[in-house]
Amino acid sequence: MKKLILSLVILFSISTSVTSMAKENDKNTAAKVELSTAGGLKFKLSLSAIESGSSIAIKDNFGETLYSANLPKSESYSKVFDLSTLNDGNYTFIINNGGEIVEKPISIETRTTRTATPATL
Repeated sequence: MKKLILSLVILFSISTSVTSMAKENDKNTAAKVELSTAGGLKFKLSLSAIESGSSIAIKDNFGETLYSANLPKSESYSKVFDLSTLNDGNYTFIINNGGEIVEKPISIETRTTRTATPATL
C-alpha cells in the first residue's frame, strides 16, 4: 500500500513538472509584437506566431476604432500604417492574438520651431 501511495505521489510530481514546462514553452511561443517608425508619420507593425482568430485595431483617445482587421493564422505579419491623416493626439494599436492582447500606444504631436538668421545687406 505504501508503494502504491509513493508511486502516485511520484507520478503526480512528474505530471506537474511537465505541465509547468509546457506552460513555460507556451509563453516563449507567444506573439512577438514590434511597432517601429518608418519615417514621418508611418509606423511598421510586425507580428510573429499569429494564432487563428487574431485581429489588430487602431483606436483613438476616446476608444473609437479607426481601423480594424482580422489576421489569418501564420508565421508572421507586417504592415506599414500611414497615420499622416490623423490629428494630433494619442492612439493605440491593439493586437489580439488568440486571446492575448497587446497594446502599443503612440502619440502624434505637431511641433513648430522658429529660427533667426542674420540678414545680409
